[in-house]
Amino acid sequence: MRRFAAVLPMLMSCAAMAQTGEDARPRIVVTSAATIPSPPDRAVVSFSVHGEGTTSDEAVRAMVAKRDAIEKGLAGISAGPDIRAAQIGIAEVRGRDCNRNSYGNPRLSTGECAIVGYTADLQMEVRTAAVNEAGTMVSLAGRLGATNPRIDRFFLAEDKEIRRRGVAEALAEAKLQAEAIAHASGVRLGGILSVSNLSFNGPGPYDEIVATAQRVGAPLPPPPPPPVVVGLKPRAIETLVKIQVVYAIQP
Repeated sequence: MRRFAAVLPMLMSCAAMAQTGEDARPRIVVTSAATIPSPPDRAVVSFSVHGEGTTSDEAVRAMVAKRDAIEKGLAGISAGPDIRAAQIGIAEVRGRDCNRNSYGNPRLSTGECAIVGYTADLQMEVRTAAVNEAGTMVSLAGRLGATNPRIDRFFLAEDKEIRRRGVAEALAEAKLQAEAIAHASGVRLGGILSVSNLSFNGPGPYDEIVATAQRVGAPLPPPPPPPVVVGLKPRAIETLVKIQVVYAIQP
Protein backbone atom coordinates (compact mmCIF):
# COMPACT_ATOMS: atom_id res chain seq x y z
CA MET A 1 0.00 0.00 0.00
CA ARG A 2 1.29 3.47 -0.87
CA ARG A 3 -0.21 6.69 0.39
CA PHE A 4 0.47 10.30 -0.37
CA ALA A 5 -1.23 13.57 0.33
CA ALA A 6 -1.13 17.05 -1.14
CA VAL A 7 -2.33 19.75 1.20
CA LEU A 8 -3.61 23.23 0.49
CA PRO A 9 -4.58 25.37 3.48
CA MET A 10 -7.12 28.01 2.61
CA LEU A 11 -7.42 30.85 5.11
CA MET A 12 -9.47 33.43 3.30
CA SER A 13 -10.85 36.59 4.80
CA CYS A 14 -14.58 36.91 5.22
CA ALA A 15 -14.61 40.12 3.18
CA ALA A 16 -12.84 38.56 0.22
CA MET A 17 -15.12 35.53 0.22
CA ALA A 18 -18.20 37.64 0.61
CA GLN A 19 -17.32 39.46 -2.62
CA THR A 20 -17.21 36.15 -4.51
CA GLY A 21 -20.40 34.84 -2.91
CA GLU A 22 -18.62 31.77 -1.50
CA ASP A 23 -18.89 30.29 1.97
CA ALA A 24 -17.14 32.74 4.29
CA ARG A 25 -15.95 30.11 6.74
CA PRO A 26 -12.14 29.64 6.78
CA ARG A 27 -11.10 26.13 5.85
CA ILE A 28 -8.30 23.69 5.18
CA VAL A 29 -8.38 21.68 1.95
CA VAL A 30 -6.48 18.40 1.80
CA THR A 31 -6.03 16.10 -1.21
CA SER A 32 -5.04 12.58 -0.20
CA ALA A 33 -4.60 9.28 -2.04
CA ALA A 34 -4.04 5.62 -1.21
CA THR A 35 -2.82 2.90 -3.58
CA ILE A 36 -3.71 -0.66 -2.63
CA PRO A 37 -2.05 -3.57 -4.46
CA SER A 38 -4.11 -6.73 -4.93
CA PRO A 39 -3.34 -9.99 -6.76
CA PRO A 40 -5.50 -10.31 -9.90
CA ASP A 41 -8.20 -12.98 -9.79
CA ARG A 42 -9.12 -13.09 -13.49
CA ALA A 43 -7.18 -13.53 -16.72
CA VAL A 44 -8.19 -13.07 -20.35
CA VAL A 45 -6.68 -15.42 -22.94
CA SER A 46 -7.44 -14.76 -26.60
CA PHE A 47 -6.64 -16.57 -29.84
CA SER A 48 -7.86 -17.11 -33.40
CA VAL A 49 -9.11 -20.33 -34.99
CA HIS A 50 -8.49 -20.86 -38.71
CA GLY A 51 -10.14 -23.30 -41.11
CA GLU A 52 -9.66 -23.97 -44.82
CA GLY A 53 -11.58 -25.86 -47.48
CA THR A 54 -12.53 -26.01 -51.13
CA THR A 55 -16.04 -24.90 -50.15
CA SER A 56 -17.32 -22.50 -47.54
CA ASP A 57 -18.88 -25.36 -45.58
CA GLU A 58 -15.62 -27.31 -45.51
CA ALA A 59 -13.72 -24.30 -44.19
CA VAL A 60 -16.30 -23.69 -41.47
CA ARG A 61 -16.35 -27.38 -40.45
CA ALA A 62 -12.55 -27.38 -40.16
CA MET A 63 -12.69 -24.23 -38.05
CA VAL A 64 -15.42 -25.59 -35.77
CA ALA A 65 -13.60 -28.90 -35.27
CA LYS A 66 -10.43 -27.08 -34.28
CA ARG A 67 -12.36 -24.75 -31.98
CA ASP A 68 -14.07 -27.68 -30.22
CA ALA A 69 -10.72 -29.41 -29.64
CA ILE A 70 -9.22 -26.24 -28.18
CA GLU A 71 -12.20 -25.61 -25.90
CA LYS A 72 -12.10 -29.22 -24.66
CA GLY A 73 -8.40 -28.95 -23.94
CA LEU A 74 -8.71 -25.65 -22.08
CA ALA A 75 -11.59 -27.02 -19.99
CA GLY A 76 -9.14 -29.60 -18.65
CA ILE A 77 -6.96 -26.81 -17.23
CA SER A 78 -9.58 -24.34 -16.06
CA ALA A 79 -12.92 -25.67 -14.84
CA GLY A 80 -15.80 -23.76 -16.38
CA PRO A 81 -13.89 -21.15 -18.40
CA ASP A 82 -16.00 -18.38 -19.90
CA ILE A 83 -15.31 -18.84 -23.63
CA ARG A 84 -16.74 -16.23 -25.97
CA ALA A 85 -16.63 -15.69 -29.72
CA ALA A 86 -15.69 -12.14 -30.61
CA GLN A 87 -15.73 -12.20 -34.40
CA ILE A 88 -16.11 -14.64 -37.31
CA GLY A 89 -15.42 -14.20 -41.01
CA ILE A 90 -15.33 -16.25 -44.21
CA ALA A 91 -13.12 -15.22 -47.12
CA GLU A 92 -12.87 -16.37 -50.72
CA VAL A 93 -9.47 -17.52 -51.94
CA ARG A 94 -8.51 -16.74 -55.54
CA GLY A 95 -5.45 -17.33 -57.67
CA ARG A 96 -2.35 -15.32 -56.85
CA ASP A 97 -2.43 -13.68 -60.28
CA CYS A 98 -5.90 -12.24 -59.75
CA ASN A 99 -5.62 -8.45 -59.60
CA ARG A 100 -8.88 -7.82 -57.78
CA ASN A 101 -9.62 -4.96 -55.40
CA SER A 102 -12.69 -3.12 -54.24
CA TYR A 103 -11.53 0.20 -55.73
CA GLY A 104 -11.10 -0.93 -59.33
CA ASN A 105 -13.47 -2.35 -61.87
CA PRO A 106 -15.30 -5.48 -60.69
CA ARG A 107 -14.06 -8.81 -62.06
CA LEU A 108 -15.94 -12.06 -62.59
CA SER A 109 -14.91 -15.18 -60.68
CA THR A 110 -13.44 -16.76 -63.78
CA GLY A 111 -10.00 -17.27 -65.22
CA GLU A 112 -7.30 -15.83 -62.98
CA CYS A 113 -9.96 -14.72 -60.47
CA ALA A 114 -11.75 -18.05 -60.14
CA ILE A 115 -12.45 -19.05 -56.54
CA VAL A 116 -10.13 -21.91 -55.52
CA GLY A 117 -11.15 -22.24 -51.90
CA TYR A 118 -12.35 -20.58 -48.71
CA THR A 119 -10.97 -19.68 -45.32
CA ALA A 120 -12.92 -19.27 -42.09
CA ASP A 121 -11.53 -17.42 -39.08
CA LEU A 122 -12.93 -17.07 -35.58
CA GLN A 123 -11.69 -14.72 -32.87
CA MET A 124 -12.04 -16.22 -29.38
CA GLU A 125 -11.71 -14.85 -25.85
CA VAL A 126 -11.45 -16.92 -22.68
CA ARG A 127 -12.01 -15.44 -19.23
CA THR A 128 -10.79 -17.61 -16.41
CA ALA A 129 -10.24 -17.52 -12.67
CA ALA A 130 -7.25 -19.87 -13.10
CA VAL A 131 -4.86 -16.93 -13.17
CA ASN A 132 -1.67 -18.90 -12.55
CA GLU A 133 -2.56 -21.39 -15.31
CA ALA A 134 -3.19 -18.75 -17.98
CA GLY A 135 0.26 -19.25 -19.51
CA THR A 136 -0.30 -23.00 -19.68
CA MET A 137 -3.62 -22.35 -21.45
CA VAL A 138 -1.74 -20.32 -24.07
CA SER A 139 0.74 -23.19 -24.49
CA LEU A 140 -1.99 -25.78 -24.96
CA ALA A 141 -4.06 -23.63 -27.31
CA GLY A 142 -0.99 -23.27 -29.54
CA ARG A 143 -0.48 -27.03 -29.62
CA LEU A 144 -4.12 -27.63 -30.54
CA GLY A 145 -3.93 -25.32 -33.55
CA ALA A 146 -4.89 -21.87 -32.25
CA THR A 147 -3.38 -18.93 -34.11
CA ASN A 148 -1.51 -16.35 -32.04
CA PRO A 149 -2.75 -17.40 -28.58
CA ARG A 150 -1.87 -14.86 -25.92
CA ILE A 151 -2.69 -13.44 -22.51
CA ASP A 152 -4.45 -10.14 -23.09
CA ARG A 153 -4.68 -8.97 -19.49
CA PHE A 154 -5.16 -9.70 -15.83
CA PHE A 155 -7.80 -7.91 -13.80
CA LEU A 156 -9.99 -7.97 -10.69
CA ALA A 157 -13.52 -9.32 -10.97
CA GLU A 158 -14.65 -6.99 -8.19
CA ASP A 159 -12.82 -4.11 -6.51
CA LYS A 160 -15.55 -2.42 -4.43
CA GLU A 161 -14.18 -3.64 -1.10
CA ILE A 162 -10.66 -2.65 -2.12
CA ARG A 163 -11.85 0.85 -3.00
CA ARG A 164 -13.62 1.10 0.37
CA ARG A 165 -10.34 0.28 2.06
CA GLY A 166 -8.62 2.91 -0.04
CA VAL A 167 -11.17 5.55 0.90
CA ALA A 168 -10.78 4.76 4.61
CA GLU A 169 -6.98 4.96 4.42
CA ALA A 170 -7.05 8.14 2.34
CA LEU A 171 -9.43 9.76 4.85
CA ALA A 172 -7.18 8.80 7.75
CA GLU A 173 -4.16 10.25 5.96
CA ALA A 174 -6.09 13.43 5.12
CA LYS A 175 -6.97 13.95 8.77
CA LEU A 176 -3.34 13.58 9.85
CA GLN A 177 -2.25 16.14 7.29
CA ALA A 178 -5.04 18.57 8.20
CA GLU A 179 -4.18 18.30 11.91
CA ALA A 180 -0.53 19.01 11.13
CA ILE A 181 -1.46 22.08 9.10
CA ALA A 182 -3.81 23.37 11.79
CA HIS A 183 -1.17 22.90 14.49
CA ALA A 184 1.52 24.63 12.44
CA SER A 185 -0.86 27.48 11.61
CA GLY A 186 -1.92 28.00 15.22
CA VAL A 187 -5.59 27.24 14.59
CA ARG A 188 -7.99 24.56 15.75
CA LEU A 189 -9.20 21.99 13.24
CA GLY A 190 -12.96 21.74 12.90
CA GLY A 191 -15.21 19.13 11.36
CA ILE A 192 -15.40 17.97 7.77
CA LEU A 193 -17.33 20.29 5.46
CA SER A 194 -17.17 18.10 2.35
CA VAL A 195 -15.45 15.07 0.83
CA SER A 196 -14.97 14.60 -2.92
CA ASN A 197 -13.93 11.41 -4.69
CA LEU A 198 -11.34 12.30 -7.32
CA SER A 199 -10.73 8.71 -8.41
CA PHE A 200 -11.30 7.49 -11.94
CA ASN A 201 -14.39 5.31 -11.72
CA GLY A 202 -13.74 3.22 -14.84
CA PRO A 203 -12.09 -0.19 -15.02
CA GLY A 204 -9.12 -0.72 -12.77
CA PRO A 205 -5.56 -0.85 -14.09
CA TYR A 206 -4.59 -3.98 -15.96
CA ASP A 207 -1.42 -5.95 -15.81
CA GLU A 208 0.60 -5.69 -19.00
CA ILE A 209 1.99 -9.22 -19.04
CA VAL A 210 1.57 -10.63 -22.53
CA ALA A 211 2.57 -14.08 -23.73
CA THR A 212 2.49 -14.95 -27.43
CA ALA A 213 2.80 -18.20 -29.30
CA GLN A 214 2.62 -19.30 -32.91
CA ARG A 215 0.49 -22.10 -34.27
CA VAL A 216 2.29 -25.45 -34.10
CA GLY A 217 1.86 -28.72 -35.93
CA ALA A 218 -0.69 -31.44 -35.27
CA PRO A 219 -0.64 -33.01 -31.78
CA LEU A 220 1.02 -36.35 -31.18
CA PRO A 221 -1.10 -39.51 -31.43
CA PRO A 222 -3.16 -40.30 -28.32
CA PRO A 223 -2.61 -40.25 -25.49
CA PRO A 224 -1.31 -36.70 -25.92
CA PRO A 225 1.46 -35.46 -23.68
CA PRO A 226 0.53 -33.04 -20.90
CA PRO A 227 0.63 -29.36 -21.85
CA VAL A 228 3.81 -27.44 -21.33
CA VAL A 229 3.41 -25.75 -17.97
CA VAL A 230 4.16 -22.03 -18.02
CA GLY A 231 4.56 -20.75 -14.48
CA LEU A 232 3.28 -17.21 -14.17
CA LYS A 233 2.97 -14.95 -11.18
CA PRO A 234 1.19 -11.83 -12.44
CA ARG A 235 2.06 -8.58 -10.79
CA ALA A 236 -0.44 -6.94 -8.48
CA ILE A 237 -3.25 -4.73 -9.66
CA GLU A 238 -2.82 -1.29 -8.07
CA THR A 239 -6.12 0.36 -7.17
CA LEU A 240 -5.78 4.11 -6.69
CA VAL A 241 -8.25 6.02 -4.54
CA LYS A 242 -7.93 9.81 -4.43
CA ILE A 243 -10.09 12.15 -2.37
CA GLN A 244 -10.32 15.81 -1.45
CA VAL A 245 -11.43 16.71 2.08
CA VAL A 246 -12.44 20.19 3.20
CA TYR A 247 -12.15 20.86 6.95
CA ALA A 248 -13.56 23.79 8.86
CA ILE A 249 -11.35 25.90 11.11
CA GLN A 250 -12.78 26.49 14.56
CA PRO A 251 -12.90 30.11 15.74
